Amino acid sequence: MIANFINFISENLLLIQFLSLFISGILLFFSIYFLVKTGIVGQDIEHYIGVFTSKDICKRRSLMAWKQIQKRLKTGKADRLKLAILEADRILNEILKMAGYPGKNLDERLEQADSAQISNIEELRQAHKLKNRLVSEPDFVIIRNEAEIIIDIYKKAFQELNLIE
Repeated sequence: MIANFINFISENLLLIQFLSLFISGILLFFSIYFLVKTGIVGQDIEHYIGVFTSKDICKRRSLMAWKQIQKRLKTGKADRLKLAILEADRILNEILKMAGYPGKNLDERLEQADSAQISNIEELRQAHKLKNRLVSEPDFVIIRNEAEIIIDIYKKAFQELNLIE
């Protein structure tokens, strides 16, 4: 009986290997499918990719965000201008945090930087103060020209940090 079983296995080994590979492939596919659908993999996938190519992902995200800022600026609408400034300020905070500047918030990080590191640091501090006014004073109005000047300040810093060209 054992001899018959061994004989059967040896005669059909290629078929058994193919069937095992096929079943394993199906199980692997469904495992990955359900991990992605449940969000377990999706939560940290950018983080894991960032470990290997952090500069590229950071730059791509920054470029996408910068395009969004430019689009908001072009509308000229007051609420979009405010959003553009808020977004630029948020990006600067993330970049300085990733660059290792200590501090709990952007105010503290900007205090750690000097003009040797970022040439327009004083302008950035003023732009950040204006952003804080936008947040704390809901009826604060900013016109398009002012918003463009503020965004240009952030743009210069982003260019120096090689986030945009």
